Amino acid sequence: MISYADALRIVLENAIRRMPEETVPLVLAADRVLARPVVAADDVPAQANSAMDGYAVRAADVAGAQVGLPRKLRVIGEAAAGTVYTGTVGEGEAVRIMTGAVIPAGADAVVEVEVTDEADEIVEIRREVRQGESIRQAGEDVRAGATVIEPGKNLHSGDIGLLAAVGMVNVPVRVTPKVAILSTGNEIVEAFRAPGPGQVRNSTGPALYAACARAGAEPIDLGIARDASGEIEEKLEEGLRYDILLTTGGVSAGLYDLVQTLLPAMGVEILFHRVNIRPGRPILFGRYGDAANRTLVFGLPGNPVSTLVTFEQFVMPAIASMLGRSDRPRRVRATLAGPIRKNDSKRHFLRGVLQTSPDGTLTVSATGQQSSGAISSMSLANCLIVLDEQTGSLDAGSPVNVELLY
Repeated sequence: MISYADALRIVLENAIRRMPEETVPLVLAADRVLARPVVAADDVPAQANSAMDGYAVRAADVAGAQVGLPRKLRVIGEAAAGTVYTGTVGEGEAVRIMTGAVIPAGADAVVEVEVTDEADEIVEIRREVRQGESIRQAGEDVRAGATVIEPGKNLHSGDIGLLAAVGMVNVPVRVTPKVAILSTGNEIVEAFRAPGPGQVRNSTGPALYAACARAGAEPIDLGIARDASGEIEEKLEEGLRYDILLTTGGVSAGLYDLVQTLLPAMGVEILFHRVNIRPGRPILFGRYGDAANRTLVFGLPGNPVSTLVTFEQFVMPAIASMLGRSDRPRRVRATLAGPIRKNDSKRHFLRGVLQTSPDGTLTVSATGQQSSGAISSMSLANCLIVLDEQTGSLDAGSPVNVELLY
């Protein structure tokens, strides 16, 4: 049995193959990983424009303006968004302007419409402004030649807006890795079936499907294989065609735990089996094929919590590495709301609920039942409380490391 740190190192050493690049339309690039840096060809905005509806003026002409002592300017025209006023604002003059319209020549500030009154092409201004006020300068948001997004970014809605602003309508992203998911066990039935005596609904398969999608992978459901060598082997052969193969069950020490014996017989090189963690100790990891066309194989434990915890700790980082993602699991320090008992030298991952207390500090509490079969605890949790190998039992008020799940 190896340590958590060694197991993660081995996984990442074997997840070095970058997924190839493809180009997708801008509207389909959300939640994809950028493959190349994006460099702005032009300034954004391209020209100085108004940040509000009002009047484009020369700041010097409204110096000292106030309620009861307004400055009066002659309105010489109008600048609407999408148009350019071609005249020049001179001394004592103003141009009516709308939000987003280009600032006319000669003007150096904008006065908001709420502090003005206009009649007969004369506007009274009841507030002074400084030069540059309420003007979005050219290049204020993005400068031409600047790298606006680095590769490895998992693109979200703000990124899509930025890409649109710099004119990138076809986006270079990493090809989504395909992850095959195989659930094993005589006791498992599909979620839509009523379980018979000794049976349980398959919760690990759908949970892993969702976890893969959230990680940026394309899940492939291989269904359920009974505890029979021929049936499992057939499913494993199919799964080994994909970038990653995940199996659940069949990796412990039971009589019917067949996955751990079938994988080596099929050419999978087992790199570790059993890790000093709780839950998830029986996890198996191996590789199949050469470096250029390798399938990573994870034999995850069958209990649903063990399955999801080991996915978060080992499969998620492997997917991130293959995509070249620059982000990592978010980790914070929090204060325990209640005591935790720990009497072994394993690394523990407890399901927890992280909250912000009224004074702004982060507190975390365990979700209660920590059995590896209690899937409800994963539904309640928004984080994992991580206790390393050297940590023992902790009292309420102790600081702990927390990994955010969502």
